[in-house]
Amino acid sequence: MAKKITSIIPISFLSLKRMSNLALIAVILFLTACTTTNSINNAESLVISDDGAKVLVMPMDVELSVLTAIGALEPNAEWSIAASEYIGTAIIDKLSTLGYESEVFVNPSDDPASDYVQLEKLHEVVGAMALNHHMAPVKLTLPAKHPEFDWSLGDDAQILKQGTDADYALFVYFRDSYSSAGRVAMQVGMALLGVGVAGGQQLGFASLVNLDSGDIAWFNFLASSVGDAREPETAAKAVENLLDNLPSQIEENIAHSE
Repeated sequence: MAKKITSIIPISFLSLKRMSNLALIAVILFLTACTTTNSINNAESLVISDDGAKVLVMPMDVELSVLTAIGALEPNAEWSIAASEYIGTAIIDKLSTLGYESEVFVNPSDDPASDYVQLEKLHEVVGAMALNHHMAPVKLTLPAKHPEFDWSLGDDAQILKQGTDADYALFVYFRDSYSSAGRVAMQVGMALLGVGVAGGQQLGFASLVNLDSGDIAWFNFLASSVGDAREPETAAKAVENLLDNLPSQIEENIAHSE
């Protein structure tokens, strides 16, 4: 059975391009049996209303893999499908707890090149760039960008309001991996020689996008060497980490009423 074993040395965050054909992201992390989250909240423009803001939950990019002895990731479709369902359910529950109304987005088009699909791909690229620019220990900053968090999907995001009346859209990118028996054996053998070898990891980011402006109002990055998204309870814990510090609409409404 694939197991998650903690790394005891600095490891490289594999590029999103290699993991899911996305833009390159270079992040070096110390993962010593811990979970790291890092959020940026530009949510001053969160909609304040008696009913709270409505969030459109976009199709999630979720992939679970086996980490082989040589360090290759082998995606497991069955795990990924199950995890997508568990994570989706946990996200809806979390949004409700925070006082948001939510709706799961259903793409009205079967066209893989539709504007809706392109927005999902754009989020992955913009999210990776924002992560590199603001949160990576070794930052790959863009000269044209300001220090402030001012990333956006542009006016095209407004199409998501059509027929939904949503105020925001939540985009999620999530990866989880688990050491194969061969990888575990290598980790044990190398540990006897005093060398740490990386095991499985949870990596992901989430964005809350203002559908009037297309601006990313809240962004969070997750990196963890522990956790397991293959079961509902532990997938819910991953969602708690992924949505860490997402502003509570209930608290916003209380403050607004005062």
